[in-house]
Amino acid sequence: METYILDDSDDMWQHFAKLIGDVSWPAGKYLANEMLGGRVSDWERVIVLMDDDQLVGFCAVVREDIVKGTGYSPFIGFVFVSEDYRGRHLSQQLVKLAENQIKQIGFHKAYIVTKHVGLYEKLGYEQIDTSVDQLGRKMRILAKQL
Repeated sequence: METYILDDSDDMWQHFAKLIGDVSWPAGKYLANEMLGGRVSDWERVIVLMDDDQLVGFCAVVREDIVKGTGYSPFIGFVFVSEDYRGRHLSQQLVKLAENQIKQIGFHKAYIVTKHVGLYEKLGYEQIDTSVDQLGRKMRILAKQL
C-alpha cells in the first residue's frame, strides 16, 4: 500500500481528484470538486492510500469542514475507506497521517466533525461542541491536543 500526501501543486492532483470523485460516498464528489475548483490550497492537504491502481481511502486536512464559521481549525475531514478495505483500521491510519501533517504545519490541535459516536474517541478525540452543518444536520465537533 502506498501513501500520497498531496497539495494543489502536486502533478497527480487532478488524477487523484478524479478517483476521489468516483467513490460511492457523496462527500467524495464534494472533495473532488473542491480540489478541482482550486479551493484546497495553502497548507491544506489531501491524503490518499493506494493499493496498486486501486483507491483504498483518503482524508483531508482543511481549514473548515462541513460546518462553517465555528472558529475551530484545522479539521481532519472526508475520512473514507473503500468498501473492500474496511475492517483493517485504515481510517485510524488516515487520521494519524493527517495528525502528523497538522503537527508539521505547526498546529497543536486537530478537530473532526462527525455524527459517529465512538469511532474517533478511540483515537483520543473528545466532543467539545455541536454545530449545524451545511445540510442542516446537527453534528458533533471533536478535538484532540496533538
